[in-house]
This record gives sequence, C-alpha cells and structure tokens, in this order.
Amino acid sequence: MKKLIGAFALTLALAPASLAQESALEFDGYVGLASDFRDRGLSLSAKDPVFVASVGAFHENGLYGGIVGAYLGEDGIGDAKAEFYAGYQMDRGDYIYDFSVELDSYHGDTSKYFPEFKATVARDFGLAFIRGGAAYSPDGRWSDPDRDSFYLYTDLEVPVPNMPELTIISRLGYDMRQDRTNVWDWGIGVSVFINQIELSVMYEDSGRDSDMGTGAIVAGARFYF
Repeated sequence: MKKLIGAFALTLALAPASLAQESALEFDGYVGLASDFRDRGLSLSAKDPVFVASVGAFHENGLYGGIVGAYLGEDGIGDAKAEFYAGYQMDRGDYIYDFSVELDSYHGDTSKYFPEFKATVARDFGLAFIRGGAAYSPDGRWSDPDRDSFYLYTDLEVPVPNMPELTIISRLGYDMRQDRTNVWDWGIGVSVFINQIELSVMYEDSGRDSDMGTGAIVAGARFYF
C-alpha cells in the first residue's frame, strides 16, 4: 500500500508538467502532510498523521474536475481515501457560484463509495472571504452509511492586517441526518502561505459523542504546484 501511495503521489507531481500545454485548460495540485485527517470534525485516521495529495484540471469556461487522495494508515477507517470531483463555477458580479458532484471512496479490505452533490455561493468582501454551501448525500456518508445526509456549512477567511501571508480561517457546519440526531461541527485556526507552501494550525471539533469526534488541534503543510 505504501508503494502504491508513493507512486500515486509521484504521478500527481508529474501530471501538470506532462499535461500543461497552450490551451484553455489549467492544471494544479498539491502534496502535503497533516497531523490528523478530519472530515466535518471527525477523525478518519484515528488521529494519526496522514499523507495527502491532489491534482485538478480547470477550463476557462468554468468546468473543472480532479482527485484528492489520502493514506489513512492501518488504524483509520480504511487504508486509503480517494475523492473524485467534477463541477462548474461561474462569476456573477461580486458573487461566485459553484455546483459540483463528488464521489468519496474508501479502500482497505473492501471498498466503499459515497456520492455527494454540492452547491455553494461565495463573496470576497476585501476584509473577509465568506462561502456558504449545502451538500446532499443520498446514500449517507462513511460515518452514517445508508442514511440521507443534508449538510449546511459556511467558511470564513479573514486576512490579518499588515500581514498578507497570514489568514484566520474558520468553519461551521450542521448535518441533518436521516433517523439520527442532527449534529454540529466547527473549526478555527490560522493559515500561513509563503510562495508555494501553506502551513496551517486549526482546532476542529464535532458535536458527536464519540472518540473520533473529540476536538483536536490539527497541523498541516502543503506544497502547491
């Protein structure tokens, strides 16, 4: 599995160089490490460090698609996670609208797949960037399979005055689960972006009463290409 993840990461790193040509398409991605892999406040990696990587393609007409991969380790909910996504983004005045479909997959002894449909609207106010969105999972998610999930969330990013590299980041979400108690999740932290490297520290927590939902400080580093 580790050799497979290593080959996957190398492929992601080389993909933009081999595919980038003079066209309407742009390619980018990142490779990184995190002290934990959190999804809506829940730990997928049993609070162990993870390797993550991503590559995406973006067309000038607003269409985009890509994949995000993570090695979760033997104690996680699966050895590896892959998220395939495709969508359309459009600018209308001061607002940015985004519509996408994602397929979350988890791989270990068996493979499991969970589709999700998303819609967001965002605006940059200068002093702050705000995004609000909704996500619907008809087959549930890894934490609640076979149960509909309707998720509302908002992201807030506030640049620190006189320190353009530093941004305060926060997130708030509310998951309405079929035949289950609805649950909140939240997070707040800081992100530092210098050249092509992003460093972040964030406290993430969930209203779920379980070990995987216990709040924790998550540190991460990503190199963008």
